[in-house]
Amino acid sequence: MPSISKSIISVVAIAAIGTSIWALLLTSGIYDISLDELRAKYETPASKYVELDGMDIHYIDEGEGPVIVLSNASYHTTRAWDGMVQNITDRFRVIRFDFPGNGLSGLDTQGRYSPELYGDVITLLTDSLGIDKFYLIGTSSGGTVAFRYAATNPEKINRFVLINSAGMPRTAVTNPNRERGTAFGRWVSSNHQSMDWWRASLSQTVTKRPPFDWHVEMNYDMNRRDDRYETGALFRRNYITGDPSDVLDDITAPTAIFWGMKNPTVMHLEANVIQLWMTGAPTIIKKYEELGHYPYIEEPELVASDISAFLTGDWDDQLRQTQRVKPEDLLAANAN
Repeated sequence: MPSISKSIISVVAIAAIGTSIWALLLTSGIYDISLDELRAKYETPASKYVELDGMDIHYIDEGEGPVIVLSNASYHTTRAWDGMVQNITDRFRVIRFDFPGNGLSGLDTQGRYSPELYGDVITLLTDSLGIDKFYLIGTSSGGTVAFRYAATNPEKINRFVLINSAGMPRTAVTNPNRERGTAFGRWVSSNHQSMDWWRASLSQTVTKRPPFDWHVEMNYDMNRRDDRYETGALFRRNYITGDPSDVLDDITAPTAIFWGMKNPTVMHLEANVIQLWMTGAPTIIKKYEELGHYPYIEEPELVASDISAFLTGDWDDQLRQTQRVKPEDLLAANAN
């Protein structure tokens, strides 16, 4: 018996030492990657940089024709649009960029990570390129940036597209950033998200087929950037949804709302709520039965074709403008 007890103690001790070494590795930065390394791996021949209000912003400017500006999702970079963009640059000039502290862009020296700052980047970038009006497309958290921008800068937006947009009010149950799993599991993922972790995560949001290997690898690389901790925490702290109904009400540009029916992050009925609240703009909803949170990655040719059809006016006979009576207006009417 004593020998068995000693063996058990030895196994436990070895496991504890191994766990401690592994924990030290996770927090040591051994898995981190620098911005210079990311740029060496992910820059394209079309990659450019511009300094905007102290921020070194990476952007790609391709194609000819009416200008489209893209606003990308959290945890993704402007390269996530590659497939869709290559199917649309024969008709449009497409400008896409990485938000400060994201992708291949540098940090904001003033630490202003918020949807408001990201909207300012759109203005600064388009002004630097001499662009007065453009089509705007936003997805996921980049959709929140985009619809706030479209509401406050209506003179700049020709037409507007939302793809699985975030920005709607959340409860503790529906918040996509809610705590899940065990405390230990959350600690591990906060320090290192492995390639397998990203494959499993993307498998929940990419629904028609397994996530592409390039998609998994890019997310893995971009989200182990060595300066990501502070920027991510600041953006999450500053990302306050509030009540978007009055914001959406101020959008006036014709708008297409694209949504994946198998989207577990933001359910498809949110598209209908967004349309209901957009009383200032003619709108149309297009839902994809088999697609998830990133339809422009899963089916880039289809989404590019639909975007082109909407932007060129082919769907104008299907546009509708909703009317919504606010409770205070209804009370006032009844009082009279």
